[in-house]
Amino acid sequence: MKTIYSKGICLLTAGLAFILLTACSSDDDRFYVPGAENFTRDMIVGEWFEPAGDGAYGVGEYRADGTLTSTLIHATGLDWMHSTDEGYWEYSDGLLTVVTNISHAGVLSTNTKAVYQVVKLTKYDIEDSGLDMDLISGGHRIVDTYRMNVGETRQAIVNDSEFKPQEYSSVSYHVAGVDDEGTIEARHLGTTYILIKSSIGTAVIRVVVSDRDNDFNDALPSLGVPVQTISKEYGQLYAELDREDGTKVRRYYLADEKVTNIRMILDSDGYVKEVYQFFSNNITPDEVRASLNRKYEFQYSDVDSNGERVDWYIANWQCRMVAVGYFEKSHEMKLYFLSNDDNLQLYDDFFSRVMINNITLWVVAYNMDYNLTDDDYARGSFLAPIYDYPFRMVEASTDEQGYVNKVYLYFEDKISVENVEYYLKRYYLPTNVPYIYFSTDYSYYIAYSADEDGYLNFLQYSKRNTN
Repeated sequence: MKTIYSKGICLLTAGLAFILLTACSSDDDRFYVPGAENFTRDMIVGEWFEPAGDGAYGVGEYRADGTLTSTLIHATGLDWMHSTDEGYWEYSDGLLTVVTNISHAGVLSTNTKAVYQVVKLTKYDIEDSGLDMDLISGGHRIVDTYRMNVGETRQAIVNDSEFKPQEYSSVSYHVAGVDDEGTIEARHLGTTYILIKSSIGTAVIRVVVSDRDNDFNDALPSLGVPVQTISKEYGQLYAELDREDGTKVRRYYLADEKVTNIRMILDSDGYVKEVYQFFSNNITPDEVRASLNRKYEFQYSDVDSNGERVDWYIANWQCRMVAVGYFEKSHEMKLYFLSNDDNLQLYDDFFSRVMINNITLWVVAYNMDYNLTDDDYARGSFLAPIYDYPFRMVEASTDEQGYVNKVYLYFEDKISVENVEYYLKRYYLPTNVPYIYFSTDYSYYIAYSADEDGYLNFLQYSKRNTN
């Protein structure tokens, strides 16, 4: 997919390789202060987080022995993702000299030297100016690292009596979110950074989220989710492409050592209809299979047109099949999810017409490939199997005039309520009664029943005049 971002680059101050030009400012001199020679070398030692604009950021460490490492993460092009550089640094007479080996667009530039004037340095903030470009940039000190499991919560704390938190934010809410009180919630595998602003500076806490039951960041739950929710979860960093059929393609870049980016196909209504995940070479096919086997029902394996192995799973009724393809070319494997909810759409369209119009039992049975018996005619109803996941049975009954006025679709086992609710909320009107929705013209209602464990029993279509 063609990336829509095209930005210039500038040297990252604080020794963090490159950043996007939009992160730098050349017309603001108010941060320049005299006395740079009073800043000490020891104040620079440590890890620093540097925002780089458009969702990109750098993370670097100045070591006491004069060596450094810097990594650019979450950038807006595939060639920028997770680019890490090693080098060394010196600080003397207010000047910071950084020498790194930088690789950009696959071209290695050795011993790239840059000199910066430190213009502000506190316990939590560093600002400096690239002397060769007259650009100001800066970063915030990483004060702690939290290691959390998915679903765990923890309070963000800066151990400094002078530090009074005023505002919290997360670089990637998809990995871990934080509320206004500083409570961190671990959501998905990966690494994010919590920024805590105060009157004396901004401190950063690294959050590493893991989960022993999941080996990678599973994006399958994104299917059927509106784009507004996706933006909140994954942030604003994405490349977007409009298609001629009205759909959109978005690619999100993750701060995840295994899942490098996720591509989502949005339908014309702004809902996710397909999800593709792209992996680094830090995960093996067996790891992916083991994780999926714990969560989804394995169906079978086959090969694609290129002879590559593809494993098929059933995730839920909305996503009938999960296709997992392993492509080990260019150190990349690809996991892709194919959404197929056409079966529910077809049934819903059909029974909507049944509820709106006067349709006989025979017509419904014919469409369900069921031959009515004499007993069915006598009762004015039939119960027939459906050979289509996720349903197993359909039951239809008639009113006194012989027209179908009620239909039940019975689900297979272990179909969760959440899987059908997203569909109902999208196409039907909620009522003040739980589990019941009206059609947009109020000619019929649709309801569902769930067992005590929260799994669906049936989906019911009924005309409004039905008792």
